[in-house]
Amino acid sequence: MHFDPWTLGLQLANFLVLVWLLHRFLYKPVLGIIAARKAATDKLIADAQAEKKAAEDLKQSLESQRAAIAQERDTVLKAAREAADAEGKAVLATARADAEVLRVEAKKAFERERKQIVRTVGRDAARLAVSIARRLLQEAPAASVQERQLDLVCDDVKALPAESRNHIATRVAADKEALEVVTATPLDKRTATRFGARLSAALGAPVAAKFRVDRALIAGVEVHFPFTILRRSWSEDLKRIGAELNDDDHATKVA
Repeated sequence: MHFDPWTLGLQLANFLVLVWLLHRFLYKPVLGIIAARKAATDKLIADAQAEKKAAEDLKQSLESQRAAIAQERDTVLKAAREAADAEGKAVLATARADAEVLRVEAKKAFERERKQIVRTVGRDAARLAVSIARRLLQEAPAASVQERQLDLVCDDVKALPAESRNHIATRVAADKEALEVVTATPLDKRTATRFGARLSAALGAPVAAKFRVDRALIAGVEVHFPFTILRRSWSEDLKRIGAELNDDDHATKVA
C-alpha cells in the first residue's frame, strides 16, 4: 500500500481544520447551551427548594399561629370561666350578705315589736293588777290593817338612831303643832290613845299628836315630824309596784 505524504498532510490539515471548526462553531455553543441549561436547571432546582423551604416555613408559621391561637383561645376561655366563677361567687356573696343584713334587720324589727308588745301588755297588766289590788285593799277590813300599819310606824320610829329620836322629841315638845298623824280612816279614841302611847315610847319622850284623815292612803299611815315624814301606806306601795311594772327594763326582764 502506498502512502502519499502530501495527501496525508492535506487530510491531516483538513481534519485539524474540521476539529477546529467543530470546536469553534459546534462544541463551544453546545457546551454553552448545556451550561445554560444546567444553570437554568440548577436555578429551577434552587427556586423549587427555596419555594419548598418557604412553603415549609409558611406551614410551620401557620402551625405555630394555629397553636398560638388555640393556646390564646384556651387562655381566653379559662380567663372567661374564672371571671364568670369569680363574678358568680361575688354575686352569691353579695346576695348572702344582703340576705344576712335583711335577716338581722328583720330579727331586730321583730325584737323591737316583741319588746313593744311586752311593754304594752306589761303596762296594761300592771295597771289592771294595781287597779284590782287597790280595789281589793279598799274593800279589805280597814281597821285591822290600819292598826297594823300604826304598829309598823312605831317600829320605824323606834329603829331611828337615838340622836334623831331625841331631836324629834325636842322639836315636838317645842312645837305642839309639829307632830301630825294622817290615816286613811278615822281612829277611834282607844286606838288613838294606844298609838300615842306607843309613839311616845318609841321616841323616848311624851308627845301629843294631831290626827287627820286622808282616804287616798288606802289603809295607810303617815307621821309628819317637823323635818321628815314616815309612811306606811299601801297607796305608796301600789304606786311603787306600778312604777316598777311599768319600767321598760323591768318589763323586759319579766318577758
